[in-house]
Amino acid sequence: MIARCLILRVLFTLLLASSSMAAQGSADKWTDKEMGKGENDPKGLTLRLRLQPQSLPIPPGSRCRNVDAPDCMFQFSYFLSKGFDPTKKQRLNILFIPGGPGAIVDTSNSSAALKMLERQHNVVYFHPRGMGQSAIDGDKEFDQFLRADYLVEDIEKLRLEILKTRPWDAIYAHSWGTTIAQRYAARFGRPKDPSPKVISLVLSGPVDRHRENTQGARNQMIVENLRIIFDYYRSQGAANCQCESTAFLKNLVMDISAPQIPALGNQLRPQDNLCFLRTDVADKILKQLANRIAEIDENYGSADLIVDHFETLEKDRDFQKRFEKLPIDFFAALRFLQMSGAPVKDGLVFNGDSRNRINAALLIAHYLTAADRDRCDAKGELFGGAAENCNICKRLEDAKTEQTAAIGGRESLRGSYVFGIYDGVTRWAPAMMGEKGCFTGKDLAKFANQSGGDKKFGRDQVKRVGIVPDEKICPWNPGDFRHEMPTLLIKGSRDTVVAGCQTEDFFTNGLQDGSRMFLEIRGLGHDVSVANMVDASEASIWSKTFAGLLEDFIKMSAKPSAFRSANTVRAKLKKLMVTDRTGDPSVAKCGKTS
Repeated sequence: MIARCLILRVLFTLLLASSSMAAQGSADKWTDKEMGKGENDPKGLTLRLRLQPQSLPIPPGSRCRNVDAPDCMFQFSYFLSKGFDPTKKQRLNILFIPGGPGAIVDTSNSSAALKMLERQHNVVYFHPRGMGQSAIDGDKEFDQFLRADYLVEDIEKLRLEILKTRPWDAIYAHSWGTTIAQRYAARFGRPKDPSPKVISLVLSGPVDRHRENTQGARNQMIVENLRIIFDYYRSQGAANCQCESTAFLKNLVMDISAPQIPALGNQLRPQDNLCFLRTDVADKILKQLANRIAEIDENYGSADLIVDHFETLEKDRDFQKRFEKLPIDFFAALRFLQMSGAPVKDGLVFNGDSRNRINAALLIAHYLTAADRDRCDAKGELFGGAAENCNICKRLEDAKTEQTAAIGGRESLRGSYVFGIYDGVTRWAPAMMGEKGCFTGKDLAKFANQSGGDKKFGRDQVKRVGIVPDEKICPWNPGDFRHEMPTLLIKGSRDTVVAGCQTEDFFTNGLQDGSRMFLEIRGLGHDVSVANMVDASEASIWSKTFAGLLEDFIKMSAKPSAFRSANTVRAKLKKLMVTDRTGDPSVAKCGKTS
């Protein structure tokens, strides 16, 4: 009888342990949603690939020492533009690599400029491994296969599948995608190769994280951009702040008159004049914003993380106390401000961008000044200078509605975390760890497993990632993958994401003189919004011009100097308010290796 009881007790203990392990296992898995796998995705073509590329060394402790084991294979999903025909030699073959990391882009949601290129050329999109339709096993131990070098090998397999012996005429990449394109060019880009794999690169918003204080430069530019927005959209000298017409704004925005760009009702209106804002109040807001950004970075990583996890943080007492119950609208407005650039004289200033910038400015200003954040005070410190006809509280409510509608968007959280950390692009994890250079997976695990309440949110996010203890993690430096491929760099002059000489560093240290070109579009942010503008169902004249500029470079990439001197190219640069910084001595000075 005693023996039977002992057996039952052991079985019960084992059952509890099994249940505990099962619960722990489920917490260690990424869900389909967290990988950005949608139910209504367009159906892509698939290529069966190894998680562990055969051409790369197998790391110690790899789950896939047998690279051909069934659970070590995955379906790599890709998409071909309409009319795709590689047999027509007049059509350029262009691969697009999205940013993020974690952005999921295909033929259903590409930019207006890409849609323009699709009309004349073959454009290829794909979901990077671990994202969207290229999702892999959700167990976080499989995170060890989400690395830039592995994705480079996937892209080469994709080229062989689609183009056979022909090269990519261009790889067009944005943000994090530029790190993949740079590595691919260093691995496969040999200009003198009789059978080249790639002919040229077009890199938009190229990042470089090897400098220590790029995050500080980003934060400073965010505040400066808000100051510019306050000043640009605010008429001066009026006795009273009236909201009777858009005449003031027409002189500031290039597409407010016919043909105006209709963008789901976000055209500028008379109430978009920030004339009510006093200089002393603006200064107060900017100072408070700088403090808030520093507090966010130190304790919660970034505004992006807060927006993505707001439902959880809304229940966190420390978070609510620290930020005095600021709503998600505030953090979403800050996130938008980080991406959207700022209006500058002789730069691209569009109607839709302006409306959204003013939305963000109004929300940030309101939440940092209001005594009661749930109520609009038309006679208070912020809005007291506005005339009654401005109906400023209705305008604030519209800003909330429009900002809330823009919060969504599909991405892969797994891709963002894993690629972001291990590719050295993400700043939030190293910043919270206090790391300014290279570190290892052991350091990552040590931070994640610290006890106490300090930075608990950041530690919880790091725990989501599969950690390889002995793997070295270094800030991304394109100079480590220097190559000679003809390359066009494009950035917005008010891009906070690449602030701190990042594109200049990329240009100076990562590319060969004579085969490189650097264009800066005045006023735009990291989203390079000219490439997203549409007029009804058609691309706008600016998007068409932008697409034409990319096409010109790809066709003339063998001689970048000829591209720069061509009259047709110069006309496009003028239309797009572009500064050619290729020979600018300040680029080399800014981009010296630190």
